[in-house]
Amino acid sequence: MRTDLESAIQTLRRHAWDDEIQWPQVERWLNNFQGEVVDREDEQLYALYALTRFMYFGRSLVREMLRSLYRDHFEAPMKQRLRRANNNTRDVQLLENLYQNELHTTRFLGVGNPAESGAHLLYYFRQENHLPKNLFADLSSAFEPQARNGQTVGFVPRDKKVKRYVFFDDLVGSGTQVSQYLSGCLPSIRAEAPNVELAYMCLFGTKKGMERANEADLFDGRAQCLFFLDDSYKAFEKSSRYFQSSPTWFSLDIMRRIAEHYGAKLWANDPLGYRDGQLLLSFSHNTPDNAPPIFWDENFYVQWAPVFLRYSKIY
Repeated sequence: MRTDLESAIQTLRRHAWDDEIQWPQVERWLNNFQGEVVDREDEQLYALYALTRFMYFGRSLVREMLRSLYRDHFEAPMKQRLRRANNNTRDVQLLENLYQNELHTTRFLGVGNPAESGAHLLYYFRQENHLPKNLFADLSSAFEPQARNGQTVGFVPRDKKVKRYVFFDDLVGSGTQVSQYLSGCLPSIRAEAPNVELAYMCLFGTKKGMERANEADLFDGRAQCLFFLDDSYKAFEKSSRYFQSSPTWFSLDIMRRIAEHYGAKLWANDPLGYRDGQLLLSFSHNTPDNAPPIFWDENFYVQWAPVFLRYSKIY
């Protein structure tokens, strides 16, 4: 059984994972599991099996998803609206001209600090979709803060010709980051510029995260994702899709106990991922903290070798 799982991971590693995860990384990671929950050999078997269920997206696939996100959630819907607004015209050149006018009154912004993963991906989003640099901005260059008595009380668009701002991220998990970053400014932008469209799009969105992003103080129904992660993507719940067709020796209860036991050593408050995320999900550019820390945590206090990389925020 172990040989079969190792062979499956080698195949994933070489093909689906673009050879970005090397086999020595996997071996070092397996050696973290030393039999503290069940026998050492059994723990490593469970770890290997969980790794075969993990969704890892390498550089080439991420770039393909960035093209799909733009095409399916911006370009195509915009052209459909323009066509309907022009008597269902079939004039391709007219539609393209109208679309270019709308595109050039749009600004794309990353959610969070410019150095964070969502903003980092905007560079590739621009490249893959052949978009000009002047369509991209950050919060401070797009909006001017309005102060009263030395305190910021609102935000006004700097460029009055811009019709819409589209905020971008790789993943909305719990919804905490998008809420912390934007819930204080989006209502004031709406108040100062009620005709400006505020939208959000991401590669992956959990049910909880998308519900939060679509609340009235954030994007008020204008948040969209390329891939929607419902509660079946919580790996260690009974409804988990990851382990639906598992071998007879596999026990979800034991799998959860292993993940919780070692995860608690790494991240005591969130042993299965931030806000109990339980996502078996990683990208070549980063691993979200919604994934269980046993896969990504490179702990300063506990000796642990991760299999995937996470670049944690340092404030």
